[in-house]
Amino acid sequence: MKPRLTCYGGVGEIGGNKFLLEDRDTKVMLDFGTGFSDGVEFFDGGIQPRGVNGAGDLFEFGLLPQIRGFYSEKALQNTSLKHTSPEVDAVVLSHYHWDHMGRIEHVDPEIPIYCGETTSLIHESNSEASSSPLDDHGLRMFRTGDRFTIGPMEFVPVHVDHSIPGAYGFIIYTGDGTLAYTGDFRFHGRVGSMTDDFVRAASASKPDLLLTEGTRVAPGERGGNKSEASVSAETRDVVKASRNLVLSTFRGNDVDRINTFYNAAEASGRRLVVSMKTALLLERLRSDKKLRVPRVGRDVDVYLRRKRSGRLDDADYFPWERQFIDHGVSAHEVRVKQGKTFLHLEVWNFPELIDIKPDAGGTYIHAATEAFNEEGECEESVIRNWIDHLGFSYHQIHASGHAPMREVGGLVERIRAKRVVPIHTEHPELFQELKGRSTKLEVPTKGKPIPVHSA
Repeated sequence: MKPRLTCYGGVGEIGGNKFLLEDRDTKVMLDFGTGFSDGVEFFDGGIQPRGVNGAGDLFEFGLLPQIRGFYSEKALQNTSLKHTSPEVDAVVLSHYHWDHMGRIEHVDPEIPIYCGETTSLIHESNSEASSSPLDDHGLRMFRTGDRFTIGPMEFVPVHVDHSIPGAYGFIIYTGDGTLAYTGDFRFHGRVGSMTDDFVRAASASKPDLLLTEGTRVAPGERGGNKSEASVSAETRDVVKASRNLVLSTFRGNDVDRINTFYNAAEASGRRLVVSMKTALLLERLRSDKKLRVPRVGRDVDVYLRRKRSGRLDDADYFPWERQFIDHGVSAHEVRVKQGKTFLHLEVWNFPELIDIKPDAGGTYIHAATEAFNEEGECEESVIRNWIDHLGFSYHQIHASGHAPMREVGGLVERIRAKRVVPIHTEHPELFQELKGRSTKLEVPTKGKPIPVHSA
């Protein structure tokens, strides 16, 4: 079989990346994630696919492709697809975001997962605290500068800047043609130059096919392109102006944001207080010498939620949590020191504010993407109700993890692939305006193979 690419997700949607690359008798899945709009017609917060039914509920609504020799025996236990020995050779993962790896839990554990070293650390942190879709899989790790082969295909991983550390794009040399896959990328983060590294390497490979995300490629794209540097400056000003508690929500694995808020807290004489899960991640990431993260206990403190007995006893906490108790601060301590505290809470931990009882006049920083669907709008409405109830001011301060439309166009023009396949976007047709004269647009169809090389 000549090399071909089949898109099973990320087609006309944001997220859900699932791309099967085949060359002769070798099959490799590039990412295997959950789409942001997966099954919204049938599932919501109250109705979820049944775990006991494996992949059956997902197959029912076409949310997973029925690929022979790819899924675990457990995933197939109540389906018409019979379990066989693996016929897919590997999954190559770009980064640890759910829309790229959330469905790997259904993959046969005999199939190895190739991932960046930093991704493996994030996986270990999540696995220790609860679970990870990568549990039970053998991980084969790489960094920029490495090369690895799977059958006749050679993979060259090159780092890119994104809203999570350890994100990669890939240049893939097949037996007949070269493919470049961007993963998710931006240029405006703290290490935007890493994306330039990928662009240069991809351009030099003279790819036949460029598979690129276009999250922010949309008609009349909203908003500017705030950088992490501008987030840092704005956050410092907002925090310095506050006299009471400063509270924020953001993804706990966004290391750029953790560093930004730690620096803002330090500049204003405050102490950043993070959740136990974020503290565990920071401890794991310290072993990555390429990353700089604040140290738990020395630079940041840990918020202690009341559990079981409600008395903050050691016995109430899981073994992995107990290591942070000495660095922990309770709701009472946050209240007493609210003018000297910058508190990070996950949205689902907002009821902790009932125990903290902060004074009115505090500051809330929403450091996440503005709602783009009905579910997100519902959550944002609930957040605003909490903030209004507390009498806090509301500030939206965020830098996107994705490049704006014009910079996606710049990447396509600089790489100069023969063909561009737009994925991770709701508007692939707009790439007609971005692709440049020398590049042909190939809009993918879910489940339809695309040859890597074409005459």
